[in-house]
Amino acid sequence: MMSMLESLVTETDISMDLRVAIVEYRDHPPQEDTFITKVHRFSGSLSHAQQTIDNLKPNGGGDSPEAVFDGLQTACDQLEWRSHARRLAILVGDAPPHGTGERGDFFPDGCPCGLTLHQTTAIVEDNNVILFALGLTRSVEESFGQLAILTGGEYFSARQVDAAILSIKNVLLVEFNDLAFDHQVLDHCLNHVDWTIDALCLVLDNPRGRVSASLSRLGRRGLLTGT
Repeated sequence: MMSMLESLVTETDISMDLRVAIVEYRDHPPQEDTFITKVHRFSGSLSHAQQTIDNLKPNGGGDSPEAVFDGLQTACDQLEWRSHARRLAILVGDAPPHGTGERGDFFPDGCPCGLTLHQTTAIVEDNNVILFALGLTRSVEESFGQLAILTGGEYFSARQVDAAILSIKNVLLVEFNDLAFDHQVLDHCLNHVDWTIDALCLVLDNPRGRVSASLSRLGRRGLLTGT
């Protein structure tokens, strides 16, 4: 995980104010009696994140499935995301969520948290998070794949770490390479409440596709509210 983050910082030719948080998830009682989720809050220090990861202690529950939905909900609801940040989450695991048909599931009718896969992806989307998933076993391919794809991200197996890094880099490059242009678009929108896409194209001397893409990025980050 840390090698992925370090590659994003050192090999991507853009300036990023990167913060990292970690959410541990285990399982529900009686399968697990320590905790369901645990939050390690955002830090701007990669070394601090590395220390947190080094201190993680896997603790298998009584069945294979785990509280995956709880972990994602906690990441969305309990972390202190910056309001206008580009939000990415990387789900890493070796066991699927409850209620997805896995043999030996103690909660075959669904996770005790009450969330379904589609309700969980709705929470992720409502919080403007793009979810990437890294599956450590074949048992998570279907569930992790749906969670990632339905939130705008991608699924990768443990053998595809390099591909995962490249995909996340591309998201960041699209987001930040046009940062100066996005500032121009936002400045015009804030100072001209009656703006239109056609007017923006004319004033900024740029094609409609680039202006529309900029407006989409600004909208996802909540910067066009009230304009």
